[in-house]
Amino acid sequence: MESFSITPAVALMRPALLPFILVLLLLMGARLLPEKWRSTALLPDLVVMAGILFLFDLFDPAAIRHFFNPNRPMDWIPLLATSTFALRAILPRTPSLLSETGILLVSLAILTLPLLRQVPLEKGMISLLLTFTPWIAIRALYPADARQGIDATYLLPPFFTAAAFSFISPLSGSLLLGQLSGGLAALFGAMALASWAGGVRVSAIESGWVLGALLLIGLDYVEISLKVILCLAGALMVGAVAGRLSNRIRGIGGWKRAAFVGGFTALPLVAAIVITLSDLKNQGGGY
Repeated sequence: MESFSITPAVALMRPALLPFILVLLLLMGARLLPEKWRSTALLPDLVVMAGILFLFDLFDPAAIRHFFNPNRPMDWIPLLATSTFALRAILPRTPSLLSETGILLVSLAILTLPLLRQVPLEKGMISLLLTFTPWIAIRALYPADARQGIDATYLLPPFFTAAAFSFISPLSGSLLLGQLSGGLAALFGAMALASWAGGVRVSAIESGWVLGALLLIGLDYVEISLKVILCLAGALMVGAVAGRLSNRIRGIGGWKRAAFVGGFTALPLVAAIVITLSDLKNQGGGY
């Protein structure tokens, strides 16, 4: 691997401030709407979905140009994320997790299709299920409801994970993946700030789905170490478990709860960064 400096990568991620500011302002503005418009997370989720499309248009405009005729696995992400939102909007009485399960299985099949064509059917199906099962397990740990939204504390694990992934991806050879991950971290940050300010409900379902898709792209196409991807996915799971535990601890709330969840989330992320830097050093790369 060639020597790679993180400084230019950080500079190229600065445009992520645009979707951050836009989504934050729109979500804060939603607090001024009548209660009937704020009774569900649907409208704020639409704002976040628009932020995701804006993010891809900034960093990977080819994915937007090929919205209806995807060529690369990355091209499918905006379309599939939009389909996830549309399915939830069309079937409001269907539990979010149920509709997501179906579209997630279809999405994983589409994203991994180029790889599945290169292996026997049985091995391909086993790989697909081994990928599908952990993501459903992670999603089930997050209390993201289409009506009630998600507690702001649960937005911390995906925020920190996306931020760590934005650091790891350029070092692993993909600046684009790093830019998209950094922009996604900015969106999670905007959602967290708006949620803590009160009056805004977001489910973060589509943004969480996109994070999972980017991790899959990193594993299968950028060839980021499986150990690193497992640490990143583990951070999401550990963070969600910590969030649930914090609900049962008396006297913990506000920033203490955020620190509790953030601290546990950080442990696998530190491991992911250490592994990445160690691999880079062993391969003769510079950092």
